[in-house]
Amino acid sequence: MPQPESFAKCACQLCGGHIEFPVHAAGETVPCPHCGQPTLLLAGKAAPVEIGCGCATRRWIYAALGVVGVALLGGAAYLDLASDNSPKVAAASIRPVRPSNASPVLPAPAPAPVPPPEPEPPADLGHGLKAGAVTLEKLGDGRLIYAVGTLSNATTRQRFGVKVDLDVLDDQRHKIGSATDYADVIEPGKEWKFRAMVTDKAAASARLAGVKEQE
Repeated sequence: MPQPESFAKCACQLCGGHIEFPVHAAGETVPCPHCGQPTLLLAGKAAPVEIGCGCATRRWIYAALGVVGVALLGGAAYLDLASDNSPKVAAASIRPVRPSNASPVLPAPAPAPVPPPEPEPPADLGHGLKAGAVTLEKLGDGRLIYAVGTLSNATTRQRFGVKVDLDVLDDQRHKIGSATDYADVIEPGKEWKFRAMVTDKAAASARLAGVKEQE
């Protein structure tokens, strides 16, 4: 009568799954029924396994480790982004704080109003006399000042006894004096360049106030 066949047990050297095999097959390398990888059958000895767990358990551990890894990478990326943005936020939120014992900051004084420019005299003063712009001319060390301009005779007749009156102005365009000049005759189509002496040293400009002609 044949003897019943004896069986032994061991663990897969790769996945740790339990394998039951005939004793006479000990020492052979066979495919693991759990993971399908070659493993050595060792009767009566426990094969080295990773943490002593099966394929399903290992797959679960690998999946869990993958989730943890993704979470760690996401956290690192968030921290990196936050560190890049934090200086900007901090810089935008910084405001200078004046010490409580500091002197009050007074507003800067408003600049002095600048007077509007003096309107140019009319080109035609009437009766065919036309005036140009008036300027100040200083001679030597500035002690001699003249109001200089031109007066043109646009008619075909002589103009006799022509006198120009000028207002002398300071740097705020306030009238501070007067000046005059006189021409005996201005020929037809000719130009008279008048030079009126200014006696006020504070003069900054001058303007034509009027023209008179001998009747």
